Amino acid sequence: MLYKDRKLRYELKFPATAAQCEILRERFASAMKPDEHGGSYRVTSLYLDDVYMSAYNDKLLGGDVRKKYRIRTYDLDPSLLRFECKYKDRDMVSKRGMWITKEQYIRILNGDFLFSLEEMPEDSVLWDASVSNSLSRLLPSVVVDYNREAFINREGNVRFTIDSGFKAGVFSPDMFSTDIRYIPVTDSPAVVELKYDELLPDHLAQLVQGVKLERAAFSKFLICRDKLSQLHKSVY
Repeated sequence: MLYKDRKLRYELKFPATAAQCEILRERFASAMKPDEHGGSYRVTSLYLDDVYMSAYNDKLLGGDVRKKYRIRTYDLDPSLLRFECKYKDRDMVSKRGMWITKEQYIRILNGDFLFSLEEMPEDSVLWDASVSNSLSRLLPSVVVDYNREAFINREGNVRFTIDSGFKAGVFSPDMFSTDIRYIPVTDSPAVVELKYDELLPDHLAQLVQGVKLERAAFSKFLICRDKLSQLHKSVY
């Protein structure tokens, strides 16, 4: 399903215990293949927000339509930097993204989006971000770090992930900086996610049967941003 030239997908999130994750890991590993990144890796993302904290507040208030910008890398590899915008349109999600260089990452980190106006097509996600930056200035909000296990299935374009070990970056907005330290978000469980296009195949839907999961509006961005706020309050 397309909306504004974006492919809409369902995204179901379920907080899960270690025991539940182990059961689901075995089931989905037997029915699906590891994803293109090898199936098990570290994910680190720098989330951007404007001066009004629109991304944070829209998520906190549960807005039906919202978006957030981030720069993501895998296993902290500076050659794998992806600038993304994730959209929420009621019950469905979509994403636009493009690979960027380390130099472009540094410029964005410093609030410089001018290169996107000069070098990127007008329909690119970076062009959109530069417009948002000119209107309300996009700034580093929080670095989010966690471990991911991911499995894919071509039928239905299904993606199953287990995310755990959530940490918030402190002392630097640069995820590659030697100054950055990561504070564990110890009060958060692991989260399993099911993403698919229009229909979840029956044989995959059956894999979650017998595991008592409750769907929740979980946000890694939100819990890590709140962790930073708690830390600042304890210091000051």
